[in-house]
Amino acid sequence: MGVSPNQRVAAGEESARRMSQERARPFFPATCHPVFSRRQFLVGSGAVLAAGRLSRREALAGQASDDGAAIIRRYAVAPEDPWAVAHGLRGIGRDFTINGGRRAVDYLLEDVLVTLPANGKGALGFPIEVEAHPNMFLKTLLEAGVPLDHAFTHEGRRRTLRDVADGARGLFRPTLVSSVPNALPWSLIALTRTTTPLRHQWTNAWGESVDLDIVVERALRLLEQASAPLVEAMRAGRPETAHAPVHGFTCGGTHMLYALLSAVHAGYAGKDRRERMQQQVNLLVWRLSADLDLMERFYGARAGNAGAPWYALDAKLKLLGHGAECLAFATLHDVVGLTPSQRERRQAAVATLGRMLQDLEARDLGEAKALDRELYRQVIGYPCHARHGLTLA
Repeated sequence: MGVSPNQRVAAGEESARRMSQERARPFFPATCHPVFSRRQFLVGSGAVLAAGRLSRREALAGQASDDGAAIIRRYAVAPEDPWAVAHGLRGIGRDFTINGGRRAVDYLLEDVLVTLPANGKGALGFPIEVEAHPNMFLKTLLEAGVPLDHAFTHEGRRRTLRDVADGARGLFRPTLVSSVPNALPWSLIALTRTTTPLRHQWTNAWGESVDLDIVVERALRLLEQASAPLVEAMRAGRPETAHAPVHGFTCGGTHMLYALLSAVHAGYAGKDRRERMQQQVNLLVWRLSADLDLMERFYGARAGNAGAPWYALDAKLKLLGHGAECLAFATLHDVVGLTPSQRERRQAAVATLGRMLQDLEARDLGEAKALDRELYRQVIGYPCHARHGLTLA
């Protein structure tokens, strides 16, 4: 028995209804923020969102910016969310202040820092439940220009940032993280910035030998292997047709790339890492347009899903913001070079990023929060990376 036209129409309407109720999914599966409990998130995001209403009216009055600064100062200032505060510090710099006028640096070191267990002893560090990735807060403080002799009071004792860096060295266990790409980048930055290549070996709190140069090499191999399908597509001059393993790295592998650029700049260049990093940067420049094209197709197929425009904006902002950071660092410190054509593609991506930040500035982030709380936090954090890249250059 055949299906009547009315039945086909009804089935089509039901399919469209289900699609409209089904939420679109992220293009990049791994994000760089922790998953808070519902109570923790509601306390923090409520304060952040309340702080944002006045500024949005100001933005609509014509004060929108294209570097993300207004978004950061509006949404990343609530002490209830240390992760957002740390990202605000990354976007604005070490003079960034949170609600109440307190410096973010002081808040993180005096209120968020804890003593972590380390083989029966203790070491200063930040809770993984808060920072999401080991040493994310420490590397952010270091990159913001906080010196190792910066002093603060913790648990009634006078400490320095050097004590936190020493704690990171003691807590670092290569056997547990060297094969985990989403646990490595932040530690690589913190450790290579505070450990000279001439003294790249030490013993951690468990009595285990650490060779930081070997860890850097393993991290680069992880990135190269995960990027291999995209390298083949780039060399063949064909578009991306599907996700590659590197898309499963945090923020599409941009954190790992930035960390390795930082390591090479710090002197962990090995015998050929600078040349290999040039290949990875070449790939990133290609991805600035190739990934965007894939995203268009990815979300075009999900146009009827709830929140698809928000997820698409989030994915593009993530790629371009983190990409801007990588290219700014690489060129500023002469880790690699760009051809004239690559410089043009970089400038085009920067212009697109600026327009996206202006667009986000004029939006009501409450819509993203109502759709997906994780998405909401991401669109707070990624402008911080974007502004860091835009101002680093």
